[in-house]
Amino acid sequence: MAKPFNLTILSPEKVVYEGRAVSLVVPSESGFMGVLADHAPLIANLRSGRITVKKESGDREIFNSDRNGFIEVLKNNVTVLIASGVG
Repeated sequence: MAKPFNLTILSPEKVVYEGRAVSLVVPSESGFMGVLADHAPLIANLRSGRITVKKESGDREIFNSDRNGFIEVLKNNVTVLIASGVG
């Protein structure tokens, strides 16, 4: 089984997702970027698009963002900040 990491997805209005995940795919400025456990430290700009979270159970959760944002990856803690408009 894949190793999980802590994931938080935030918008100004609410906490969109908070929990454990085994993979994350986000739309960065240079294309889609994947994150797994033990990823190297990273800060990147995000563009609008589909955010895909794969949970420990194997289920996938998809969020569509119509705004830009940022991602920070540090020591198996991933934070995604979206300007607004996540659903």
